[in-house]
Amino acid sequence: MPAKAVGSVIVMNPQNGEVLAMATYPDYNLNDPFAVERTGQAQVWDTLTTDEKNTAYNKVWLNKSVSQLYEPGSTFKIITAAVALEENIVQTDTEGDFMCTGSYQVEDYNIHCWRAEPHGSQNLRRALCNSCNPAFMQLGQRIGPNTLYKYYEALGLFDLIGSDIAKPYNSVFHKLQNVGKVELATISFGQRFEISPLQLITAVSCIVNDGKLIEPKIVKQIENADTGVIEVQQNKEIRQVVSKQTSEKIKDMMQSVVVEGTGRHAAVEGYTIGGKSGTSEPMSGNEEEGYVASFIAISPIENTEVVVLVVLYDPDQNKSYQGGQTAGPVAAHIMAEVLPYLGINKDGENVTTQEKSAVTVPNVSSKTVASAKQILGEYGFEVKFNITQNENTSIVTDQMPKSGAYLEKGSDVYLYTAENDNRFSIQVPTLTGLTMEEARQKLKENKLNMKVEGQEGVVVAQEPTADKSVEEGTIVDIVLQEDES
Repeated sequence: MPAKAVGSVIVMNPQNGEVLAMATYPDYNLNDPFAVERTGQAQVWDTLTTDEKNTAYNKVWLNKSVSQLYEPGSTFKIITAAVALEENIVQTDTEGDFMCTGSYQVEDYNIHCWRAEPHGSQNLRRALCNSCNPAFMQLGQRIGPNTLYKYYEALGLFDLIGSDIAKPYNSVFHKLQNVGKVELATISFGQRFEISPLQLITAVSCIVNDGKLIEPKIVKQIENADTGVIEVQQNKEIRQVVSKQTSEKIKDMMQSVVVEGTGRHAAVEGYTIGGKSGTSEPMSGNEEEGYVASFIAISPIENTEVVVLVVLYDPDQNKSYQGGQTAGPVAAHIMAEVLPYLGINKDGENVTTQEKSAVTVPNVSSKTVASAKQILGEYGFEVKFNITQNENTSIVTDQMPKSGAYLEKGSDVYLYTAENDNRFSIQVPTLTGLTMEEARQKLKENKLNMKVEGQEGVVVAQEPTADKSVEEGTIVDIVLQEDES
């Protein structure tokens, strides 16, 4: 961010709630937390009172991602759209569903769209791409405050979910009984209430994760320095909020926002990106606070693994204060760095179906059986073991396949402990002439795993060879080739 920027960024894995990164600016050096330069008031420091100096330090020390509330603006339209789809109030592509004349009359107030030129007739997808306020005010009226608040509660917007991350501040909403037509209109497009960035990214992560709300966490595991035992922090799924079908529709529309809407600056070459921009204006009388520009991005669209939220406070209005133009490029830059780092393939790369679903087997030795199950489960493996002791105290001494092996998700990993180290020998079956699925099924029945070379045809070679005795869990390499006869 530029030196004068004030903002925050959160990167989250929506599938398990892990906060992969969190940053705010201005930041400070823990070794020198009282550096005057970081406050931005060094030139007038000697003229400030003690209270003013304390306030300046507290602003720098504040973790804006969890402890500063803000109006999310149009990024919140994702939630309004998800509620409407889940309640079957609207469909994504019904032509003429909404009308924008440039403003919308609500009681005595004429609430304007962000763009002077009317958007005209729109469906929901187009309204989200255009970030059209009148369309979402109309949608909010159809949904009603009772239904909206029911989903806000289900999404954790009234709670301090992830409160172990840092001292959070809870959201500020109108009381339900005080929500009139004007309040309903502004809530529908993300203004006149306040939430934390952590609350927003947690809610959006729920919507793009097949509708499952996962508690955010920053600690993945705890290692005992004396014993070497590693305790994995369990994922906490709180509840199912929307259906997988709604989740898929929202992600598809978010991709349209980046491809053809206000989120074009968030595109990353080679990756499927979805997103939504947000620009919230200050309350009347508080104009000095300035606009808040934000952008929330997701990738990949299918099986989303990364959600990024960028929030910029009072951006330089001489350039642009619109979220898509200001925060969108920041989100794109982060995605361009994070996606390759996490090993996420670019769309259309020449990899087989099995390679797309294959991962490296992690090392779970020296971990408790319970922790090993959690880790392997997160990688997509099935865990096999036979112990009579407590899973929370029994320590894994060996595994098969070994760590570092490249194995497709859904494969079996066998665990052994000092008390239960009974190995079984398996006779490798004959696979020649079988299709890939037939070979996979036969190996599965014989407690063996598979690695494939080739994409189509039947098995023409295998290693280990048929009838050879191997340990359960062994990976059998097969070669596929099309029959040219």
